[in-house]
Amino acid sequence: MSAATGTRGRRRPVLVRRARPRIAIVGASFGGLAAAQHLGRELDVTVIDRSSWFEWLPNIHELLSGAKRPGDLRLPLARLMKRAGHRLVRAEVTRIDAAAGRVETARGRRIPFDACIVAVGGVEETYGVRGVGRHALPFKSVDDCAAIGRRLETLARDSKPRRVVIVGGGLEGVEALGEILRRYRRARSLRVQVVEGGSRLLPEAPAELDAAVRAHCAGLAVEVLAGTRVVAVTAKGVRLDTGTVLRSDLTIWTGGVTTPRLLLTSDLAERPRQWAPVNQALQSPRHKNVFVVGDAAGLPQPLAKQAFYALQMGEHAAMNVQRYLEGRRLRDFRPARKPMLVAFGDLDTFLVTGRHVIASPTLAAAKEAVMQLGMAGLDPPLGGASIAALTRRVGGAVDRFVLASITPSSRRAGGSARR
Repeated sequence: MSAATGTRGRRRPVLVRRARPRIAIVGASFGGLAAAQHLGRELDVTVIDRSSWFEWLPNIHELLSGAKRPGDLRLPLARLMKRAGHRLVRAEVTRIDAAAGRVETARGRRIPFDACIVAVGGVEETYGVRGVGRHALPFKSVDDCAAIGRRLETLARDSKPRRVVIVGGGLEGVEALGEILRRYRRARSLRVQVVEGGSRLLPEAPAELDAAVRAHCAGLAVEVLAGTRVVAVTAKGVRLDTGTVLRSDLTIWTGGVTTPRLLLTSDLAERPRQWAPVNQALQSPRHKNVFVVGDAAGLPQPLAKQAFYALQMGEHAAMNVQRYLEGRRLRDFRPARKPMLVAFGDLDTFLVTGRHVIASPTLAAAKEAVMQLGMAGLDPPLGGASIAALTRRVGGAVDRFVLASITPSSRRAGGSARR
């Protein structure tokens, strides 16, 4: 047998001749889980992740309002891996030694592989701002957002004026604001300020979204501070680059993501803050037995860091790993472009397709259906009773999110979107 070096590279003798080639998957979020579920039992697959849960991260903002509970957004990895016929190892990976063909964990365990799929995602980006880790609450996981939700409840019960500062006016920041307004917009003691370094909210989306969000906030206790940056966070406030200090009883940090150090220590990236370069087949040019998917992958043509792309990448990497081990030519990854749904609490939901935006509160049902059906796809129900339960779950969720707002018709956000 022989193994391909890339999408158009020359063939070389394959080194894997064992009955069940060993595959290591580092990270079990969207990309890693999709890869695992598309690798068959004829392979010896080990999935390594620190957590015992898969989390549906696109809906964690709903934990702030109580529209979701932690259990609504989690699936047990042990069950998912058992059903796939794979092994789950709960551990922190400190290094991927591609030359030796092994994954090394913080407790000294070495897990051998013939091919590895890296799906480690990103880590919180603080931009070196002082006090973020100590005084701001992150917005990256179910536990993070559940903690923010509890803190908001406490503040809302207080009769004294309370202030919340959201740092970052991108997707996470806007969806966080929407959930706060869903539950607390009538709480007279609570005031929210959003700080965004760019000139407008959602700077990577069509400008109409910024106008629509601001219009919803008119008359509410919300202030948007665009074009300014945070330089320090303290226990009592946030200091801006203008010298202004915002008093804050709760600072929510949604500043974005950066690369995990693992990519650098594993020689998958050349420098800090660089996503692991891959070719169009999702294969590392530095190590042919390593494939990188999801947020961690630095494609020749960068993709938005979205869950649906990570799922596509995971499935594609699983196919190419098998082709690599069989000595077959790898196939290029060609993402299927999908519209993006941006939720703004119960006030609105935006469907973004390229430069066009459609807005309607009824679109919340579509976002809910994506989550419910996506979770069911990753953890399919067993038996007729389970399918009936899933149907009731999806139907109930749609009713809960739609019936109160079924009357308004869909509309363009802020007028006709331009290309």
